[in-house]
Amino acid sequence: MKYAKEGRIFESKIIRFSFAEITLANGLNPIRLPGMKRLISFLLLNLFATTVFAKRMIFLGDSLTEGYGVAQEAAFPQIIQQKFKADKSEWEISASGSSGSTSASTLSRLKWISKDKPDAVFILMGSNDGLRGLKVEETEKNLSEALKWASENKIKIILGQLHVPPNYGKDYAKNFAAVYPRLAKKYKVKLGPFLLDDVAGNPKLNQADAIHPNEKGHKIIADNIYKYLKQVLPKL
Repeated sequence: MKYAKEGRIFESKIIRFSFAEITLANGLNPIRLPGMKRLISFLLLNLFATTVFAKRMIFLGDSLTEGYGVAQEAAFPQIIQQKFKADKSEWEISASGSSGSTSASTLSRLKWISKDKPDAVFILMGSNDGLRGLKVEETEKNLSEALKWASENKIKIILGQLHVPPNYGKDYAKNFAAVYPRLAKKYKVKLGPFLLDDVAGNPKLNQADAIHPNEKGHKIIADNIYKYLKQVLPKL
């Protein structure tokens, strides 16, 4: 038997129940197992619920989301997924990270991953804009277009915050940081925490480039974002 939900298809063997026997529809002879009807029904319902009805959230970001410089399993999205798995949560976490991407690609990439019909998208875009010193107005325009499209297509968004190093000047850093809460308010989406909170600027938690977190840094990021998601996801 095939079950389909939002383009995802799951297959299961057909099981027929009678009062005192279970006949497996795979050519086997009937097996008489008195009292097992309820147990098998319970197990099947749980299996069906944990596969077909699982909810999915995708992190959409750049090299920070991709886990540049660390093993894939050590990147914060993978750590968060393992935490939710340990919790036996209904949420499945995955990531779409593209090294070097700027906010200009947010809309096109959002459209692409939306083909898989995620239940929520956590956007973490803009850090490369800041590192390249691009105009804050351009970053805001690009993110705004993506959020507008998401709103029109009823895609639930969490907008994560990103900051720039202080060496770009206090005014630039201040104006850049202000983009995220302003857009979250305008489009009525959830505002996530600063991605690199407790990690940025700490040599022990970053790689030699002082930009990308090391494995210890990713663990801290995962802990922070996980705590936030535990509070927010049930409300989406």
